[in-house]
Amino acid sequence: MKRYLHYAVLVPAVTVFCDVMPRAQAATAGETSVGLGAEYTSGDYGTSSKTKMWYFPVTLRYETDRYMMALTVPYVVVEGTGNVVATGSAHGLPRTTTPVSRTESGLGDIELAASRVIARTETGWRVGLGGLIKLGTADEQDNLSTGEDDVAVPLEAQRTYGNNTLFGTAGYKILGDPPGIDYDDVFYGSVGISHRLDETRAVGVELYGQQAPLPGADGKSELTLFLSGKPGVKTRLTGYLMAGFADGSPDGGWASPSS
Repeated sequence: MKRYLHYAVLVPAVTVFCDVMPRAQAATAGETSVGLGAEYTSGDYGTSSKTKMWYFPVTLRYETDRYMMALTVPYVVVEGTGNVVATGSAHGLPRTTTPVSRTESGLGDIELAASRVIARTETGWRVGLGGLIKLGTADEQDNLSTGEDDVAVPLEAQRTYGNNTLFGTAGYKILGDPPGIDYDDVFYGSVGISHRLDETRAVGVELYGQQAPLPGADGKSELTLFLSGKPGVKTRLTGYLMAGFADGSPDGGWASPSS
């Protein structure tokens, strides 16, 4: 089985965040923002043919110093033979193939996310516990969804020292089973670092891994590079480049997620 970097000649994208509340008010009452994103991935995900996915999320987010809540409604485009089905954030799961490649599009699965800070240490670590529900609202016949609900519970940690921030996630995901497929629940995790270039810009790298959802299939191993900037008080732009190291991952892609 392959374990190498497929390609990394990718195109960056941007996300625009529009804050609904003034900053002074947000400091005490919380901050509300709307995120517009665009993501693209391409790969065989460990199957016999390539699938391309475009993912355009709109995210409504409310955040305080201790809590976060978010609602994401995406538009999805999938081009392939049907052996990979979209599962949110331009990623896919393997399933039974069809002989003819086709392109399908429509509203994707709605996602609900929340998190709460549960600990702050004297050494500067900040630890949070979250939850994510992906509702199987998209059309499974068009490869836009499994048609089932997924639930994830992540534990998140970060520490900032100087201009650098270390961060990581360890989580467990319960995958819904569509007719004829019995997906295994999976552990996943990530680790990364970001560096603040100046008052408005930061650059970073993150490594993500996930167990395989089916016996005999491959898991995910992905490296993401990102650059974020803040051209205005109420606008933030973020560009991502991603490459896959495992058969279960997309070969590569660009992304600007809205969450």
